Amino acid sequence: MFQDIPDSVDIEFDPLPANGGDSVLCFDGRSVLVRIDENRAVLPKLCELVSGIKTVFAFKADGIRFFLCLEKACAQGFEFQPLNRIRHVEPDTAQYAVVTGFHYYCFHMENKFCSVCGAKLEHDGAKRCMVCTGCGNEVYPKIAPAVILGIIDRETDSILLTRYADREYKKYALVAGFVEMGESAEAAAKREAMEETGLEITDIEYFASQPWGFAQNLLVGYFAQVKGSREIKMDTQELSEAVWVKREDVPAQPGGISLTGEMMWAFKSSQR
Repeated sequence: MFQDIPDSVDIEFDPLPANGGDSVLCFDGRSVLVRIDENRAVLPKLCELVSGIKTVFAFKADGIRFFLCLEKACAQGFEFQPLNRIRHVEPDTAQYAVVTGFHYYCFHMENKFCSVCGAKLEHDGAKRCMVCTGCGNEVYPKIAPAVILGIIDRETDSILLTRYADREYKKYALVAGFVEMGESAEAAAKREAMEETGLEITDIEYFASQPWGFAQNLLVGYFAQVKGSREIKMDTQELSEAVWVKREDVPAQPGGISLTGEMMWAFKSSQR
């Protein structure tokens, strides 16, 4: 998964200003300023951007400091590429930086004014948050927890695969959904299984978690066993397809970017 790519990640806030050799994350909507070299994403350094661009520290990975650009920028030899393009480059630290940096970009784009008093928000120079210029309210990046669920039928050696309805992503996925207020992740897994497929589950087992900056999520993956009827009663508003797929027929490969792909491969390769 992409968060495992860097050998080291330091998320602690660094108040020191950017220098010319630091890497810069420049976004425009759901596009990022990069150069693709031999299917690898290359990010511009501050010295390669036009001067005077406002930046804030994002994080450090593999000894590289990454800064978020707060203005639209350009650099010779670089162009804006859609985020979906970055999902398919060779996995490296730049890919990790783009996904995580987009999370931070969304935080800045979505928090211009205070939700308490309406005054302008400004970036705190000593930590990763926005501070209200009127009432002092502090706002931190949103992280929305969600569950991903691999439902297994041991009797037929199958796993339940789904396709989303009305989404850009058309490949097979797993049952998934957000954790609601007052709900544990395990309770959310049971609820989502019933709501999306009409299936009851048991023996819920934690697999792994993943930060997913594309949607500002923290994904928590579980495997579970189907309990009772195997008949699928699909929620057609959420899903376009929900089917039981035999282990050998699961369309998965090792080394994917996502937790969903990792879980599908874990089942296909008999790790679960």
